Amino acid sequence: MITIDLSFWAELISVLILMVVLNSILFKPVRRHLEEREAKMAAIEADAEKYERNAQELVANYDRKLAEARAQGKSELEKLKGEAREEERQLLEAAQKEAEAKKSELMSELTGQISAVKKELDAQSEAFAVEIAQKLLGRAV
Repeated sequence: MITIDLSFWAELISVLILMVVLNSILFKPVRRHLEEREAKMAAIEADAEKYERNAQELVANYDRKLAEARAQGKSELEKLKGEAREEERQLLEAAQKEAEAKKSELMSELTGQISAVKKELDAQSEAFAVEIAQKLLGRAV
């Protein structure tokens, strides 16, 4: 059976003193070191999350600006294509008008030449007829 005597109380006190000494020398510094490490890890994780969010925002911003630039480039390209089509239309229209004017000028000139040749032929046709008749008949008409 266990007897409670002076040695029991001495052991109890020595264990309590050992607990107090170990607590102050070993356990508190280890716990403080673990808490500091945990706080540093939490800070590092928070920084990592912040940097990841920042990177995601930068990527999203880059993608948005890239999409805007592509859309602007596409609209600028369409605008330039439209301007080129309009300029082409105007050039074709001007060339057609010029060709039509040249055609009209040439037609009027040709018509004038045809009329002049007809008048000349009409004037000469009587002389030709008389000459042909003289050659066929062999006498002066």
